[in-house]
Amino acid sequence: MLAVGSEWGGYATLVPTGGARKAARAAADEASEQLGRQGARQASRELKPVVIGENMRERVVPFAQQKEYLTINDFVSNWSMEANAAWIRRMMREGRRIIDIGPDFYGRHAGLREVSCHLHRHAYALERYLLKGYPNYERAFVRIRTPRGIGGGVPGLSRPAGSGLIIEPFVP
Repeated sequence: MLAVGSEWGGYATLVPTGGARKAARAAADEASEQLGRQGARQASRELKPVVIGENMRERVVPFAQQKEYLTINDFVSNWSMEANAAWIRRMMREGRRIIDIGPDFYGRHAGLREVSCHLHRHAYALERYLLKGYPNYERAFVRIRTPRGIGGGVPGLSRPAGSGLIIEPFVP
């Protein structure tokens, strides 16, 4: 065996010589295979993304089901603003992708949705606030400004609205 020092940490490494080199190579190959199997198992358990946005029943849940993603409903049984904030923080700690399908532009335009920027009154505003700067946040919606107002949505998302079918993005 030959001892080799490190210029960074001052620790020594033992480098095998002669027949010990084959044994070390075999051990390294076996360890590499084990790590490869472990990595494959971990990849197969990859955490599913979660979806946020306005209008859970008509927009968020159908979008999540279509993509086989999850929503807060899959984690929290007794919803409250506090539970919502705790859920978002948990998803961030777990490193999950968080897909934002945005506001319900049609509902806002039609007067069906109350808009509030107060975090204690509006769950979606709270979620957006908590997610500022989160690296795994993905915006899936577009915003469209027209002289008649602001519209938008997730391109291609269709949902029932009253007696008709709304296909996003909605343009006022």
